[in-house]
This record gives sequence, C-alpha cells and structure tokens, in this order.
Amino acid sequence: MRGDYPDPAQFPTESVLCARYGVSRFTVREALRSLQTEGLIQRKRGSGTVIKPASARGGALHQPLSNVGEILQYARDSEILFTPMGATLLPKKFAVHIGEPVNGRWHHFRGLRTRHGQAGPIALTDAYIHPDLESAAREIQPNEDTIFRQLERLSGVKVASVTQDIQAVPASGPVAIELGVPRRSPCLRILRCYFDATGRLIEISASHHPGDRFAYTMHIDVE
Repeated sequence: MRGDYPDPAQFPTESVLCARYGVSRFTVREALRSLQTEGLIQRKRGSGTVIKPASARGGALHQPLSNVGEILQYARDSEILFTPMGATLLPKKFAVHIGEPVNGRWHHFRGLRTRHGQAGPIALTDAYIHPDLESAAREIQPNEDTIFRQLERLSGVKVASVTQDIQAVPASGPVAIELGVPRRSPCLRILRCYFDATGRLIEISASHHPGDRFAYTMHIDVE
C-alpha cells in the first residue's frame, strides 16, 4: 500500500476496481486475496473491505513465499546487498540437512535484506553455489538480480524445483550482530535448496529473519 488511502478506510468495491483498471472481477478478487493474505486489508461479508490500521498490522513484513513467483516478488519489494565471501566448505549444519555428499568448495555470498520504511534489516541471507558451477559463480554480480536467476543465465542450468524448510532458531552471535538483535533472540530461518531438472542441487540459501520483523504468510484453499 503506497498510502493512497488513509487507514482505517473503506477500500473501493470490486466493481469500482474493475472499471478503474480495466480488469476482470476474477483478477480483482485474486488481488484482494493477496492483500488480505499479506494482512493489509480486512474483508467482511456485508460490510465491504477496509484497510487495516498500521497498528493492527504490526511492524513485521507479512510475506507469502509459497512459490518461485512469490520469492521473486519478495526480492523486488525489498533490497539486498550481497558481498562475495569466496569459496568455502559448506557449513556442516547445511550438509547434514541435505543428506548427501557435499564435497568441494562452494562459492559463498552474504547479504542483508532491507525494506523501505522499515527500521533495521529484515533478513541476513547466506547463499552457497555448488562447486560444479564455479565458473558461473565467479561471474555473478551480487546486486544485479537474484542469485539463482543469474546462475541460470550464466550456466544455462534451469532451476526446476525449490524446497523450503522453515524453523524457529535462536540468533547466533554473528547473526545477531548483523541483524542488530540480542544474541539468542528468536529468528525465523528459511532454508531453500534449488534443484535442476535432474534433481541436482545447484544452490542452497539460509535466511535468518528477526522474529519481530517478518511473518510468513500462506493461503490455503479448502477443497
């Protein structure tokens, strides 16, 4: 929400939005569903749609991350400044999670993600590129595009699937310093593994989100 409407305020009806933007009612309903999922509006039968006050939304970023498109939208809605950290062994805690041999040195990138208007970083991300893609990893420009999209373009290998594991963890000393939070304060860690069409792991990333600055949102349809 850019602030075009004060909150709390009545949101335009579906008919008004269809006419204003020249789109179908289905498109409008999907857009409203996304806004509701992100905690920006509240829809009540018989009383229309209202913008939720900022105080009711809380200070956390409400972000749906259930598919690659939403991951890319998340990247567009925020900024991250990556720093190349060189080639390194994959941390043992990630190697154990993968459950397969992870020999060799992985190219490591670290970055802090921020969002305009939000105090403090919303995530610390560590990304590791598989040793087989070393030449492509060396060509990555840290702050041009998402790392996995650059990796696709530079290597010709396409990401076919992404697994995502979400876990509540205490902030370690280094993570706490980067995020500006107390050591061992609660964080949400999102661990993603990117695979090509053959099932080969090509990238793994771990993002630590401070507990009071990020909320994972999921919409579930009842069949």
